[in-house]
Amino acid sequence: MATFSGISASLIWSALPPEGLNNIDPLALRNTTVAALLVLGVAAPLLAAFSPARKWLPLKAAVFAVAGFANAAALGPAIVVPFQGTTSVIAVVCALGLAVLTIVAFIDSVQKKTPRSKF
Repeated sequence: MATFSGISASLIWSALPPEGLNNIDPLALRNTTVAALLVLGVAAPLLAAFSPARKWLPLKAAVFAVAGFANAAALGPAIVVPFQGTTSVIAVVCALGLAVLTIVAFIDSVQKKTPRSKF
């Protein structure tokens, strides 16, 4: 996921600023999108992935979900870069999948601590 987010950020950075924006500075939009992808899509998920296993699972799930939403925001119509849409969609799917799997691991760890089910 971090790789695809990094690819998306580099593709947006290397492209020309979007045109036809009246109320928003095109360079500010491009730079903000790149910064958000690098912080929320690359750095934060890597920190969450390499943190101790089975610790802070709800926080990890939130970080992965935010990474997915950051990549989804990069799919907006204001920034149109070839192939960037594909990498962002793959990163979104991976991020949300990791968030769901982290939530499942959290539920499993809670169930192991206090088993209430008879199954």
